[in-house]
Amino acid sequence: MQTLNDNPDRALLEKIISEQIFDVALETTEGLKELGARLVYGSPGELEFSFLVTPKAIQGNGVVSGGTLMTMLDYAMAYAVLSKLPFGKTCATTSITVNMQSAATPKLLKVTGTVDRVGRQVAFARSEVHDLERNSLIANASATFFVMDVTPSGKKI
Repeated sequence: MQTLNDNPDRALLEKIISEQIFDVALETTEGLKELGARLVYGSPGELEFSFLVTPKAIQGNGVVSGGTLMTMLDYAMAYAVLSKLPFGKTCATTSITVNMQSAATPKLLKVTGTVDRVGRQVAFARSEVHDLERNSLIANASATFFVMDVTPSGKKI
């Protein structure tokens, strides 16, 4: 007999959204902890995060690295997709396109993730990073995600 499992991030999002508990620190991964990620607001398929980007994430020119921005965009989309999935389902990024619009310096940035569609096996989402101080778009992205069952505990992939 197989035990049904759930993605802990999906379960956490479901709880936060259903109980309307926002401005919550997201510390389920080291990446989220390092970026000071907080879920500012959300509903199924639409999430808003803040990320406190520190000088550790800058590249040689003194601006936030593209990889850091892409990571924030990917998290926003993946979590938006997870917020639409039922118990026992999870997702993985299969393709992502990122467009850098302007440079960002280390500070608090706003990132939104929106789901366009969730099918049986594929989900489509988009996200944006904004600098609230400058009221400017920093980067945007779109991605597809493979929707799958959570692997039963102990089973090798």
